[in-house]
Amino acid sequence: MSSEINLKEIDLAGFEEKVYVIADEVLNILKELSRENKKQINSKLIAEKMFLNESVKSTFINANGVSSSKEINSLKEMSHTILDKFSELVPSHMTENLGELREIFNNENTIKSAKDWLDSPINVIKKYIDSLSSRNKELEDFLKQTMQSLVTIENPITSELSSQQSKFREDMEFHDSISNYMDLMKEECNISTDIDSLKRAFLSRIENIHKGIEIKREQDMVRLKETEKTIEEMKKRMDEIKREADEIRRKSQEVELATYCDALTGIHNRKAYDERIAETLAHVQRYKIPASLMICDIDFFKKINDTFGHKVGDLALKKLAELLKERLRKNDFIARYGGEEFAIILPHTDLNGAIIAGEGIRAYIAKSVFSYKSQKIPLTISVGISFFRKEDTIDTIFERADQALYAAKKSGRNQIKSENDIVSASPSE
Repeated sequence: MSSEINLKEIDLAGFEEKVYVIADEVLNILKELSRENKKQINSKLIAEKMFLNESVKSTFINANGVSSSKEINSLKEMSHTILDKFSELVPSHMTENLGELREIFNNENTIKSAKDWLDSPINVIKKYIDSLSSRNKELEDFLKQTMQSLVTIENPITSELSSQQSKFREDMEFHDSISNYMDLMKEECNISTDIDSLKRAFLSRIENIHKGIEIKREQDMVRLKETEKTIEEMKKRMDEIKREADEIRRKSQEVELATYCDALTGIHNRKAYDERIAETLAHVQRYKIPASLMICDIDFFKKINDTFGHKVGDLALKKLAELLKERLRKNDFIARYGGEEFAIILPHTDLNGAIIAGEGIRAYIAKSVFSYKSQKIPLTISVGISFFRKEDTIDTIFERADQALYAAKKSGRNQIKSENDIVSASPSE
């Protein structure tokens, strides 16, 4: 029963291929021994020959579950491609994790199975999703705190409003009371003929008015102290809300930065590019203001990665981003489009102006110094340029720039080409 189960678990196609390899080698060894006129051919003699055969070694090694060199290289390429995509999405605080993974992938003795190769980037994705959930939870908590603060400050505001309304009614009643006293005093003046009685009546009315004023003054003092206390409490709560609002604004900016910023280079990412090029095209079509698109990438970037490692490749991307920011105008838009490719939108720039700007950038980068551990590494770029047209779509404007970039590469790299230089060649070549 156990042998039947093991047979089901075997990759029959792979097993058959290995059997054919071993059978062919046994046959070749028998022919070789026959030519050597070996009279006694036995299994030990055949085994000794097979031990020296590289194809048989490779077959047994693969049969024991260790990936072949070709399979390992394929997994490396796939893993690095996945990590390049991740680097465009994850926030900057996670790029260190990606760098560590790249170093692990370069050591085939560390990761021996395809499952491990896949599990590693999956864990990075999970960590990234967990970090996003945590950040969203933080923002949600801040919003809840703000709402609670608004609720708590609403109560004293309502109370103060009610107090002011009561004060207004009391003031009206006091005013009416004084008016009534004044009216009574006028009537007594009109009807009284006795000076003494009039004097007594006036003194009584004035005394009542004086008492009323004193009572009103005491009430106003109490209310004033209550108002001052309420205002002080409101001021404290408003200061707290302001601090919380500033913190929410900071958190929101961090989230927005993570959404639109390339984690590795610190410039805009593909998502930001997609939005900006749509805005630029709409602006061009509506106001007929010129604009150009520049696509560039690092020459022989794969060679840098293969020779010096992906860590140095990442440093090259960062260096290029810094040089582009140094050379371009503040209103020019720079984004990492993907991998080693960068997109630059030049507003208020016609094709000739873009060509001049592109040549300046190319020369500036070519003469820059990029080194790692005191070893200078050549860093040049190829550039393709297209001009926004009224009838363009997002895809057509990019396609022409991409074709021009391909023409620059085909012509020897470290140069620029515009859409006017496009020849009938496929950029997928």
